[in-house]
Amino acid sequence: MDVDARVLVSVVERALETTPVRLVQWSAEEIFAGDGQGLGVFRVTGSAQADDRLRDWSVILKVLPDESTASMDGWSLAMREPLAYDSGLLDSLPKALGAPRRLGHTQQGGHHYLWLEDLGPDHVPWSLRDYAYAARQLGRFNGAYLTERPVPAAAWLSRDWLRSWLAEGAAAIDELPRHRAHPLVGRIYPADLSAEMENVWKRREILAAALDRLPQVLCHQDAFRRNLFLRSGRLLAVDWAFLGVGPLGAELAPLVTGSAAFLAIDRTQWVALEHAAVDAYFQGLVDAGWHGPEEQVRFGFAATSALRYWPGVVRLVLPTLLDETAQRRTEDVLGTPFDQIIEVWADLPGWQAQLAREALTMVHTVH
Repeated sequence: MDVDARVLVSVVERALETTPVRLVQWSAEEIFAGDGQGLGVFRVTGSAQADDRLRDWSVILKVLPDESTASMDGWSLAMREPLAYDSGLLDSLPKALGAPRRLGHTQQGGHHYLWLEDLGPDHVPWSLRDYAYAARQLGRFNGAYLTERPVPAAAWLSRDWLRSWLAEGAAAIDELPRHRAHPLVGRIYPADLSAEMENVWKRREILAAALDRLPQVLCHQDAFRRNLFLRSGRLLAVDWAFLGVGPLGAELAPLVTGSAAFLAIDRTQWVALEHAAVDAYFQGLVDAGWHGPEEQVRFGFAATSALRYWPGVVRLVLPTLLDETAQRRTEDVLGTPFDQIIEVWADLPGWQAQLAREALTMVHTVH
């Protein structure tokens, strides 16, 4: 990987918070391959002479495409993260939620090179208490935009995130019936639940319109376990490409359901996680000074989760079920044999169906 030595020196100076430094050696390791939203994430490590001694350092480099022709407010915009850093927004978040320090940002050859503080590896499983703490902090974060500061109005923030996400899945929903005879497809999308999912899909705009009526706040939009770090009692989030305006409670969908889908929490704890997270998030809103009805939080979570992680993921799940190469990639990402992954994924639709039923019973009363 080609890196401008002068840029790297300035990045290391910021990381070590000293100047000048002299690089002694360094190397880069790809820790996350590009997936269409980026071109790769690298951990760059080395040593440098600084303060009359040899010091080790480690930083993160994200290589992102320049999407100047893309929709600036769509569900995903890889360069939204550098834009958010450049604007100062991620340096001035409510204290409940933080982001890694930006150490540098350059553009070259149609790419953004975003250098960030390395938060280190984070493979320790979270307890329910950890998830509840994160939910409460997310409630405080969202609640700050109801009580103490306006929702930012930058043109590059995502808006109508859920509608934008769902719009990309329409073709996969239409294709799904043609593959019902496939054993894996039939296991994840059994006939009875598939009929119910189709009904939810047809009524998606009714749910989305009700979500629009909820208080709107600034949301990370992808705050699930892999994007969250607990450091010295503080919650930090990475990967801000989805950042934008969303309804109250929507932030809980990735925290709860996204974490479950990525096998971050045992299946036996899903229901306990759901209730602990909703309760803690609501308490975080109260901490922030908001005193609205808890039903808004419950609906925001249930409707968002059911739409996002049921019909909304068919376009991602269906190709994986049909392609052994994709299954091997999924095994690599999740660190689990695919037959075990399927066992977990097979339980997700039933859970989301319950949330969809709940949301549909609330849709005409929530405001």
